Amino acid sequence: MLTFSHGKHIKAKISLIIMGCIVLYACKERFLPEIKDNNLSYLVVEGLINTGADSTIYTLSRTFKLGNKPIEAPEKGAIVQVESEAGGTYVLPALPKPGRYGRPSLGLDPTKKYRLRIRTTDKREYLSDFVESKTSQPFELKHVVGDTTLNFYLTTHDPAGKSIYYRHSYIETWEYQTDLISYFKIVNDKRVPREFPQDDISTCWHTFPSHEIILTSTANLSEDRLNDKLILSIGSTEKKINIEYSILVKQSVLTREGFEFYESLRKNTESVGTIFDAQPSQLFGNIRSTTNPSETVIGFISAGSVTEKRFIIQLKDFPSNWFALDDKSICEESLRMPTDIRQPFIVVGITSSTNYLYCADCIYSGGNRVRPPYWK
Repeated sequence: MLTFSHGKHIKAKISLIIMGCIVLYACKERFLPEIKDNNLSYLVVEGLINTGADSTIYTLSRTFKLGNKPIEAPEKGAIVQVESEAGGTYVLPALPKPGRYGRPSLGLDPTKKYRLRIRTTDKREYLSDFVESKTSQPFELKHVVGDTTLNFYLTTHDPAGKSIYYRHSYIETWEYQTDLISYFKIVNDKRVPREFPQDDISTCWHTFPSHEIILTSTANLSEDRLNDKLILSIGSTEKKINIEYSILVKQSVLTREGFEFYESLRKNTESVGTIFDAQPSQLFGNIRSTTNPSETVIGFISAGSVTEKRFIIQLKDFPSNWFALDDKSICEESLRMPTDIRQPFIVVGITSSTNYLYCADCIYSGGNRVRPPYWK
């Protein structure tokens, strides 16, 4: 049971005590029925052999079709290892999230070549080609507040002219607050005041990695330089920049073959939806099955370092008239407000549902209450 007070960005003008709420909701578990036909499943391999100071992490999954719908499932229990042309072997243990394997910096020599070997629980083995390590140069990241958009631009330069094929990605994090603030909680069937900040359930942070494939080549330019490459554009109506927003941009360098693979993958995903909707036979990577050479594997193994930069912007950094938000809230409209706002308290009885939990508990919007260590 939750007891709410109405407020926006912790500026509460009216305290609402909601009594008699009965919370009825059910948790649903993902159900994947047993596949009884002979549809092929394809192994999808995603990651980078990091020869810099960062971790090497790979995600393994299977994609198959149930009727006309693509289904994705993590590949559990695999043995994943990085192998050096010099003879070294580095095992990537399974991580808590199913289908992910990795470990901190492997201390690899960036002048050597590396490959990936995978053994699955059904005794199938997959092996990639040896690939050269590519070094990513530092870059500058700037933001521009336009009339209706917040744009992020990247500039980088390789004086040696060895980069040429670039891949960029980003991770967004933003702070958000619920439309209603709960000042009370139920303990032993009694309503007691919450103790702030430890009892605050109105403030959360949401982290969202990009799924866009961002590629750029300088092969046709006179200089290996990217000037003001647009990475992301955010509209003034998006609520994720309401309070505080962070973007972490990452840059890696590909070989020509790797660039061509991801360019083909990008065209597939833009036309049909996701990597799991693409036609596997059109995605020729550099990893294959040694158990069954005719089996299709989706992925391209690359090696190299990654450079990154984080930028944080707050509400106060925008012009006062920049935002174009709709102030209407389903939470406000759903509650019976007092006709005389001078009343300090009003008792409101409602039939509770997950909609009202969504209005007061930020967890129901998909984030978490853990404040990022880099937050201002």
